[in-house]
Amino acid sequence: MTVSTGEGSLIADLAPSTGVDLPPIPEAARSQILAALPTMGYVGNPLDPWGAADPPTAYRAAFEAMAGSGAYDVLVLVHDFPYRSLPSEVATANEVVDQLLAATRDRPQILPVYVSLTSGEPPPETKAVLDTDGDGAPLLRGAMEAFRAIAGLATWERRRERRLANGPWRPAWAAIAADRTSFGADPSPLGFDSRTGVRPSITLAEVDSLELLRAAGIRTIDAVPVVDADGAVDAARRFGGPVALKLDATGLDHKTDVGGVALGLSAGASVAEAARLLLETGPRHGLAVRGLLVQPMATPGIELLVGMRRDPLFGPVVVVGLGGTLTELLDDVAIRLAPVDAAEAGAMLDELRGARLLAGVRGAPPVDRDAVASMIVALGRLAVERADVLEVDLNPVVASGTGAVAVDALVVLEAMGDG
Repeated sequence: MTVSTGEGSLIADLAPSTGVDLPPIPEAARSQILAALPTMGYVGNPLDPWGAADPPTAYRAAFEAMAGSGAYDVLVLVHDFPYRSLPSEVATANEVVDQLLAATRDRPQILPVYVSLTSGEPPPETKAVLDTDGDGAPLLRGAMEAFRAIAGLATWERRRERRLANGPWRPAWAAIAADRTSFGADPSPLGFDSRTGVRPSITLAEVDSLELLRAAGIRTIDAVPVVDADGAVDAARRFGGPVALKLDATGLDHKTDVGGVALGLSAGASVAEAARLLLETGPRHGLAVRGLLVQPMATPGIELLVGMRRDPLFGPVVVVGLGGTLTELLDDVAIRLAPVDAAEAGAMLDELRGARLLAGVRGAPPVDRDAVASMIVALGRLAVERADVLEVDLNPVVASGTGAVAVDALVVLEAMGDG
């Protein structure tokens, strides 16, 4: 509720970007407002009833209709702080505040909030009304800051309700909450160097990474290891369509950095030539080459990053982002503590700035979001079940209307000592 049409338009533009919903006014509430204020030319959310009657009458009718509609959890009065607490302006502000508090007083499920768009100090007279009659109702300065705070509270309450219903995110957290060890005095997690926070590790070959992930229920691209060009041609022939060749070399985490990938090869001659060039590339970069991987080309789609790492302080976290080879450039990712369920994985996808790409743009079909979410869930489950898995990088994961498949995989395991 505002006290000017300009402020109403501003709120309509700004509030949605903070994550706050502005649900439309239900028809019954709309009819109730128009019956009390027949001169209202527009009834919507935000609503500006200023001038439809004297302030107490106009705002009483509007707040009562909206509070009684059952459509809202929060009622906000947007009213600039009275300049220098001028008595006449303070009196007007408090008249309007009184109507907000009256409409919510017997409705504890609705939070009343006072928001000022302008700077300056809150008038003590109005704050006293909110503290006394409003039982400490929030008084906030700045539209963006205020609505972000409301969105943050809503997020916290939604998560708390889920936690009360489903238990803690990780079962061990209840015991941690009861532990009174001072922060910083905890023993280092098993295997971590207390000085560096690093665990000794080994990086699996890609073919071994893919096998580990398939066993964990993650869909990965087929891959055939070969040692020479003739083997690559035979494997490509068995796939019966365009293939990709990848250099398989010790210590090679990012193959594209050394030109270690050839894509879209459809003829035996092109496969053989690409295989010879890749096998020559490895030694030029000082790599110990094991051979090549032959993979079928994935169905075209949106390239994603899905990953996991084990943080020394927070434990395993999962990440999803857009970009494939452009992930670092786009910096569009969402992160959660592992494990996650399907709903939380879906929320991660919604958080991405490029989330609209997943719904299909410019005639492209939408991707199978459930398949992507299932991959995130499976990776989080793996992180919890296998404490020796320190890091997983699935990049790209190609998501299309027919599913999601990890095309490239890197798994880092804890290096086991001699006992």
